[in-house]
Amino acid sequence: MRQIYRKLNISLITCTLVLSQTALAKIYSKGNASDVTVTTQPILCLAGGASDDLWVDGWKHLLNASGGGDVVIIRPDSGRGTYESWIFDDSGNHGLPKVDSVTTIPLVKAADALSPEAATAVRNAELIFFDGGDQSIYLAMIEGTPLETALDYALHVRRVPMGGTSAGMALLGGIDFTAKYNPSKKSSLVTSELAMKDPTAQYVDLDRQTLVPPFMEHVITDTHFSQRNRQGRLVSFMARAVYNNYGDVNPFNIKGIGADEGTAFCYNTNTGLGKVYGTNSVHFAIGNANIERITAGFSLNWLWQRQAVKVYSIPASANASASFDLSTWSGIGGTAEYWYVDGTDEANPVFGRN
Repeated sequence: MRQIYRKLNISLITCTLVLSQTALAKIYSKGNASDVTVTTQPILCLAGGASDDLWVDGWKHLLNASGGGDVVIIRPDSGRGTYESWIFDDSGNHGLPKVDSVTTIPLVKAADALSPEAATAVRNAELIFFDGGDQSIYLAMIEGTPLETALDYALHVRRVPMGGTSAGMALLGGIDFTAKYNPSKKSSLVTSELAMKDPTAQYVDLDRQTLVPPFMEHVITDTHFSQRNRQGRLVSFMARAVYNNYGDVNPFNIKGIGADEGTAFCYNTNTGLGKVYGTNSVHFAIGNANIERITAGFSLNWLWQRQAVKVYSIPASANASASFDLSTWSGIGGTAEYWYVDGTDEANPVFGRN
């Protein structure tokens, strides 16, 4: 991958450019400034947030899939982050596979996604990873830009490994919760309670235009999952996708993936088969019944004998043979149950599991 800046005699490159309005303001890089050509493997990792040290074996899987090539980290803010040191120098002492370089691209303003340098870096990358932050910034910055074209090329043509944590995972669903609208002036968080009380509300806003990885067409992702009690929220998001009447989405093919903190699901984008890495669990949900009530301004009722949504959960501590296949939406080594939202009392919908 071609790097943007080079400072002689040291591998760290940190520069601020004074460029045109369509150029990237800052880019950071560490490692070899020359492009390399290596063989990659088509892996995609969905991480639920918190420390990457907790799912480092998944990172090793990603980095091995990069073939030791050039890594690009994309961030939805002005910060540099720590991935350059964490990956290139192995600052966490995890024994990470060596790579040629690590470049950080912060998305600060709309013009950043129009930068030819950013698009070139992404097109030539052997691994692309989206940091956490605010997914509404990702969607607003990337959609309809040269950067999105480059990302789609890397994902669907070159089939390079890709991943994201927290907001980065949210971006990699086929149907994205945008987090674009706040539920109130006092809070920007859409809780399970709020989503269940009105899944048709403006703050339950979904988008399916940006970055749709293989096997994710009908999938909504959610993060910090068990730690923030987002089970009812994910069920509500799934119901909202049905309500949106996309045409190809119905109550029996809408799906969701909820990843706990410190945990990731990494799968092969050619086959759909993957494993869970980290310290907690990943939960795979699919609709199992028609929705009794999803009406504008009313609470959700998706009950159907307490079997509205089928869920298969795989803990990272499961046997090494545990896996989930997105192509058949089935797994081994985990546990199965049903989730539902009981809206019989319209004013107080309740999430339940069976």
